[in-house]
Amino acid sequence: MARQGRFEPDPRGIGEVMRSAPVRRALRQAADGIEPRAKTLARAEVSEEFADAIHVEEATRPRGRPTARVVADREDGEAVEWGDTNHERRRILGRAAQAGPILQDGG
Repeated sequence: MARQGRFEPDPRGIGEVMRSAPVRRALRQAADGIEPRAKTLARAEVSEEFADAIHVEEATRPRGRPTARVVADREDGEAVEWGDTNHERRRILGRAAQAGPILQDGG
C-alpha cells in the first residue's frame, strides 16, 4: 500500500493569497449575490428609498485583508437592521446574507 503524503500549511503565504485578485473577486461575487436579496427585502418591508441606499462596499483592512460587504448607507440603516425605540428590528441585511451567497465557478 502506498504511503500518503502529509500536508503542512505554511502560514507565511496566507497574506499573499488573501490579497490576491481571485480572493477579491470571490468576496465581491459573494456580496453581489447578497445585494439584490437585501434590496428586495427592503422594498417589501421598508421603502424604495431604503432599498436604493443598499450597495456593496469593498475595502482593505489595516493588515491588508480585503473585504466586500453589503451596507445600507443611510442614517437610519443601523436602526432598521437592529431596531431601536423608533424602528422595528428588520434584519434586512442579515436575512439576505443568511440565504447564502450566489457563487459562480470561474475564478
